[in-house]
Amino acid sequence: MGRYKWSEHERVLLELLREVRREAGLSGPAVQRMLKRPNSYVAKVEAGEKRLDILELRELCTVYGITIVDFTARLEQRLQSAKLTKS
Repeated sequence: MGRYKWSEHERVLLELLREVRREAGLSGPAVQRMLKRPNSYVAKVEAGEKRLDILELRELCTVYGITIVDFTARLEQRLQSAKLTKS
């Protein structure tokens, strides 16, 4: 496993964040403008340099046109597919 026990989980999460942004047809800079965040915000989130709290995740999901429930369902499905969750 990586640097700590959640490393692989984080990789899956970050991939999904990038994917839903792209599915929404949005660039990082466009999202930053919509959220009125610093220029590096989306890049840092997607690189795992900035951790999100639940409200920040919800805000991103709203911008991406997906509910947080649908996002977490997709995340859970991927984690299970990769056998990264406990049975």
